[in-house]
Amino acid sequence: MWWLVAIVFVVTGYCSWRTVLSRTPKAGTVLMLPKENFVEIQSQTINFKGQLIGATIWFDSQIALKIMDANQAKQQVFLTRQAIPEADWRLLCRTALQAN
Repeated sequence: MWWLVAIVFVVTGYCSWRTVLSRTPKAGTVLMLPKENFVEIQSQTINFKGQLIGATIWFDSQIALKIMDANQAKQQVFLTRQAIPEADWRLLCRTALQAN
């Protein structure tokens, strides 16, 4: 019976990993207006824009942004630290922490 639990954990982990990969742009543009907590993220695969309502910083190497668009729909997008210049990463983290 333990093998069934192990299989469920592996499948769940794989599905979660694929979801994170689908919401992590490889390249693109990030527009931020820190005073309004507005974020727009454009890439070939995703296009999110709206109010930054929360964020989670993972081990100072990845950030998960929760964005609410004009239709009150919530989206989540992941950004990695090496994809963003250092000064912009710091600004993004400060803005995200203020939104929480």
